Amino acid sequence: MGLGRHLVRELGFHDGTDTLGRWMAHHVAELIQKSKNGSTAAERSKARNTATETILKIWQHRTSLPGDAYPLTSYKGISKVLDLLRPDDNPFKHFGHHPNAKREELAGILFDRLSRLIIALLLMSYPLDRSSKKVNAAAFKALSRKEQHVLKALQQWGELFASTSEGSQDARKGKKGGGAKVTLDETAVQLIDSISNTLIGLREEIQKASEAVRS
Repeated sequence: MGLGRHLVRELGFHDGTDTLGRWMAHHVAELIQKSKNGSTAAERSKARNTATETILKIWQHRTSLPGDAYPLTSYKGISKVLDLLRPDDNPFKHFGHHPNAKREELAGILFDRLSRLIIALLLMSYPLDRSSKKVNAAAFKALSRKEQHVLKALQQWGELFASTSEGSQDARKGKKGGGAKVTLDETAVQLIDSISNTLIGLREEIQKASEAVRS
């Protein structure tokens, strides 16, 4: 029923000419109402079964539903590269105390910053109010494990962007309006600056190694 109420709300609020979406919202709302207010227990039970069956049939086609009925609608495209760029998959995250340790450390930082930048650029193409919208609990529970994984990963990326911007926010404290949320544009610029500095350091390490070999 919670998933049904989510569909009613999202399909009903969809602004457009999708007559089918509005009809489905109205139909599901009627079924839910009958499951609550039927004159007999048998009638309520039958209405509830019909409502459940209808809701699940609609949910099977969730990827093509209008509006924000499908929680991942706002992230189409991002999910295609998300798993490739997860911080946990950084091939340079472990480095020891061998001669190339500094180079690998810088390579790890570069991978991390580039990954964040790519995700930031993708997120910049989506309306911020939709990307940050809280997912309905019933809709999240009805998602497949893979879909839940994608949403959780996107939330993790949001936390990573927040941590990237902490230094900038700290610098603003004490000023009027300090602590204001850093935009994706500002985050992208910070990441680009960090990438530029990391590349310079990485080039120096590679040149040092090359000179050492020649000598």
